[in-house]
Amino acid sequence: MYRAAWPWFLLALSGAQAALRPVAERLDGACGDGPPGPDDLASYWLVSTWHGHADRTDLNELREFNVRPLLLHHCVVQSNVGEFLDKVLPLYFTSTSTPPSSPPPSRPLPAASAWMNGLSVVVELQPQLFLEPTTGCFVTGFDCYERIKVAYRQMLNASGIWSDDKYHPAVQALLLARDPVALAATLGGSGPHAALLGIVSAWDGVLGAEMDMGVARPVPLDITVLLPMALPSRTTAADACFRKKASQGGCAGSHSLRAMYVAAWQEPGFMRTLDLPDLTRRGFWPPDSTARVEEAVYVPHNDVFSSFLSRWVQMFPGSPSLDEIVTYLRQFQEFLPSEYAESGGKHSSLVELNNTWS
Repeated sequence: MYRAAWPWFLLALSGAQAALRPVAERLDGACGDGPPGPDDLASYWLVSTWHGHADRTDLNELREFNVRPLLLHHCVVQSNVGEFLDKVLPLYFTSTSTPPSSPPPSRPLPAASAWMNGLSVVVELQPQLFLEPTTGCFVTGFDCYERIKVAYRQMLNASGIWSDDKYHPAVQALLLARDPVALAATLGGSGPHAALLGIVSAWDGVLGAEMDMGVARPVPLDITVLLPMALPSRTTAADACFRKKASQGGCAGSHSLRAMYVAAWQEPGFMRTLDLPDLTRRGFWPPDSTARVEEAVYVPHNDVFSSFLSRWVQMFPGSPSLDEIVTYLRQFQEFLPSEYAESGGKHSSLVELNNTWS
């Protein structure tokens, strides 16, 4: 990614900015705050690596464990999304140019523009895609494949986050949902398993939209969900079971990322044998399980599990302690089968959200 080639640029930005300016003053007024409008399919979060977490004294220790502290500024885009993302990019290149490996000698970094550029963006799906009273996929049974596939294809077609057969280089990650477990609980008390199956099916919809649009594999876009570290209403696994790897029959217990792994661990329908009737069926299994979603599995249309292993990036909301973060990550690493051990080695982020609405 371009950001890795610009350490000098990030250092210059860090030194140029001493105070946090209001979001409304960012990007020449192209970025506002507030809840998404009814026609918005997504929100955008500007990522700052040099602000936030003022009350923590362990940021250096977090970085040693590959956990990056980030401040995410909510942004309602008030212009063309492509133009907005072009403003986010570093000063010296656009989405169609190649970044230099060192700063151009004759062009000093303009202090007035440094705060506007050189940022990255996390794209968040509009919560109403899940919660709209008549069409939200959590409302209609937690199978989010079609709903999210259609919406995400619209986003890709709009030539903002994706154009010329690639994602815009300013887009760092796709945030499927913020705390889907809490969202599911508001719908008749549905439990965390229903929420995770809904997220897996939404991920499946994203992959389906990418496939339709010809997005090349491997895809250089991380995917994440803001999950609580411990799932509510989940029994604590016995120590002997919790210590085993998933491939040895280990238990997820209340560990949210382990539970996400288990929910995603299903072969897609197209890879299954044809020996039994309906074995290639996609969606919830058994077929009538939407009425008992807590007992179901989700059979994806696409290879969600492989995508999860390669594209998941952990983001910790709130203020967990250093020990809690390290324990959580190590418990997930212990759960992974040996052949997937490297999949748990991507960076993680501790995120603070800066927005005027919840």
